[in-house]
Amino acid sequence: MSDQYPIAEKIPPEELEAEIKKLEEIKAKPPLLRLGGYLRLGGPGFMDSALTLGAGTMTAAMLSGAIFGYRTMWILWVSMGIGMFMMAAMARFTCRGGIAIIAAQNKYHGWIVGSLLTALIGNVAVAVIFNYGQVSLGTHLIESLTPLIGFEFPRQINWVVYMAITSVIVLSYGRKGQRGIKFVESFMKASIGIMLLCFGACLVLVGVDWGGFFRGIFIPWLPSGVEGLDLFIASSAAAIGVMDWVFFNYAGLARGWGKKHESLARFDIFIGLFLPFILVNYLVLSVFAGTLHQQGIHPETAPELAQALMPLLGHTWSQVLFYIGFLAIPITTTVGISLAGAIAIHEAFGWKPDVNSWRWRICVLLPQIGFLAVWYPRPVWLVIAIGAFLSLTNNIVGWSFYLLFNDKRVLGENKNKSYIWNLGILLQVTLINCIAIIYVFNRLGWWIK
Repeated sequence: MSDQYPIAEKIPPEELEAEIKKLEEIKAKPPLLRLGGYLRLGGPGFMDSALTLGAGTMTAAMLSGAIFGYRTMWILWVSMGIGMFMMAAMARFTCRGGIAIIAAQNKYHGWIVGSLLTALIGNVAVAVIFNYGQVSLGTHLIESLTPLIGFEFPRQINWVVYMAITSVIVLSYGRKGQRGIKFVESFMKASIGIMLLCFGACLVLVGVDWGGFFRGIFIPWLPSGVEGLDLFIASSAAAIGVMDWVFFNYAGLARGWGKKHESLARFDIFIGLFLPFILVNYLVLSVFAGTLHQQGIHPETAPELAQALMPLLGHTWSQVLFYIGFLAIPITTTVGISLAGAIAIHEAFGWKPDVNSWRWRICVLLPQIGFLAVWYPRPVWLVIAIGAFLSLTNNIVGWSFYLLFNDKRVLGENKNKSYIWNLGILLQVTLINCIAIIYVFNRLGWWIK
């Protein structure tokens, strides 16, 4: 279990030693310089953040802002904050034991929990099916953006460009060792920067009700009845789950992270995952709270929400900025879920991940079947089915990871000894369990209105 992950085998030992030496130098520097050093060396957290900031997350943020204004902002930091306990556990698995989590599940909890629920349902099925939503949104955005800069590019054609860009990026991962990994990580970091810059500029234009903003962050509020439950489910489920946990673990293994990287891993979780997720969501939600909510306009889909916003932004340059920032979201999610899916397929079947093999290339490009969304927006019944399975999967996998984290056979003396850490993980698993139950009940119409 402690053998080096195959993708990391291509990283020369002297590069890893130089990185560890750099980390030791960074720890001795003042806080601001330390921050810059960690930002340069981090990566898997940013990859997770870009993966999580997908079409579903953004639609939930846009709808929340348009319908409820600032009042639901607290849900984001609460749900993501609780998720940090499990992410820190993933850092422990990665750095203290070099443990590939799905392989550990197969060994100690059986292939149904590891290969089936975690790998094939929690990662592969999610990657393939949910990419329909990313492609549908991305091609809509390109179609809407291009007339603003002087030409038409309908989605029935532009899907080729969307597919080409995302395919080139995912196929670069792991090529030429650390260089290929860092190229993809740098792309994800830059994309998050673009999101923050573009949405921030739009927010400056529309303005902020700071009183409503801070009340929304610190004062819990939900609409009554089923509507409130659905909103809480959507926001909490969008925050963090099986794919985030697993992908961070394997992305860290692919970087060759060891014991001396654990401080970097924890920093990466906070600065790379938590903060970007919160900030991008806050910016988007605030833009819609300051525009569509004020106008009482409540479209139902992301493209409709974006089109309704455009006249309220005014100048063409601000509309272009919004579309560019928005386009970065489905592109980075397609990249992230494609890599997560490929890693999971290889783990499920015990295959050695060789990024130069045709098997890897087929696996990593499998979600590109989502190009069919150009003609058929998304397979609705498949989305509903995988959503139900995923709710159950999140719960079972969460308990599996909790048990592994406290199992001396797995981590030895590095197993968890903190009651607070355990409590945090249990809070997230309990929240996920509630989400699973409520999801099923809502689908069956069992809630009393």
